[in-house]
Amino acid sequence: MKHVYVIDDNETVANALSATLTRFGYSTEVYLDPVVFLRDSLPVAPAVILLDMRMPGMSGVELQKKLLEVGRQTPIVFISGESQSSEIVRGMKQGAIDFLFKPFNLEDLLTAIETALAKDEKNTQDSQIKVSLRERYDCLTPREKEICALLVEGNLSKKIAADLDISNATIKVHKSKILAKMQVTSLQQLALSVQQLGLR
Repeated sequence: MKHVYVIDDNETVANALSATLTRFGYSTEVYLDPVVFLRDSLPVAPAVILLDMRMPGMSGVELQKKLLEVGRQTPIVFISGESQSSEIVRGMKQGAIDFLFKPFNLEDLLTAIETALAKDEKNTQDSQIKVSLRERYDCLTPREKEICALLVEGNLSKKIAADLDISNATIKVHKSKILAKMQVTSLQQLALSVQQLGLR
């Protein structure tokens, strides 16, 4: 189920938002304190964080920064009664999906939530793909990783064979095994996989 974390120190506002979103089919969690959210909340996906900007103890952008520091990438939609332009700019630079001023239009809120959820779904899929690619890459032997790197740099088998002082036939065997283990059928696909892993 699509999940929404509501973080707002105004209990009346937070509970009203939660009740409204529940009627629209979302599961929700309410946190009145961003510190409690950091300590107690469990990441789920797809999800979005509706985050108030002005809260005692920790501002919305400060919580956003802390979440990024611990690698939690749940998309954020800021909701605020008042904010300085510098806070808005900082929040957007740190990856916020949208910024809504209270009182906001329900349709605008639902649109922002769906945009954020779609982004979180894509991030989750990309992360799963990367994990799968890493597992395949880790199955390569050290020699296969060496040859893989040379192949994606555009080197021909003959040149690799000469540089490594092994036969061209051996290179072709390694190449075949590399493609099979990485579950690709061409050097172009292999290069894309290596790029997605952030490897040269």
